Amino acid sequence: MKSLDTASPWIRADYRPSDRPNTARIEHHKTGALVDLPLSDRDGPLFPELTTYLDSLERLGVPIVLMKPERLRGAKVAVPRPFLLRTARIRVRAAARAAKLPDDLTLAACRHGGITELGDAELTEQGVMAMTGHKTPDAARLYLKCTEKQRAIGARRRRAFVELEERSADESQNEAPAAKSE
Repeated sequence: MKSLDTASPWIRADYRPSDRPNTARIEHHKTGALVDLPLSDRDGPLFPELTTYLDSLERLGVPIVLMKPERLRGAKVAVPRPFLLRTARIRVRAAARAAKLPDDLTLAACRHGGITELGDAELTEQGVMAMTGHKTPDAARLYLKCTEKQRAIGARRRRAFVELEERSADESQNEAPAAKSE
């Protein structure tokens, strides 16, 4: 039997492909686009809590997220089942209630919030698309919400530009006239 790492290439045996272990291969849930997201760079780990958690999970099969094995009706052996989106939604809702978070906290809200954080981190539209797997700027913009932090960054950059322009104008007015060539 093949090991999980040598499975057919179209079956993603792990979130870290064996040929690129410092990346996470993520499949966009709507488009099917694969995004190889770096897990570390020269400055160190980029998602240390997430990779520690995922690496600690018991491997139940090829997909990274499976439900613990249980006996299904009529089955002779207990088999792991795929973790369905419906199950994930139910668990997110239960966790949000337990944490006394608002009812509008959903998986979609988490995705929107995460992409908005990319905007707060000053990523360009192209950078957001590279991280999320969106194919068009219009699709990425649906998830990228404008925030006060983004407005503050814009205002700070404008202030720096205005001050630079004022300094340039002052310096050009205060300089000695250039010698005229004949």
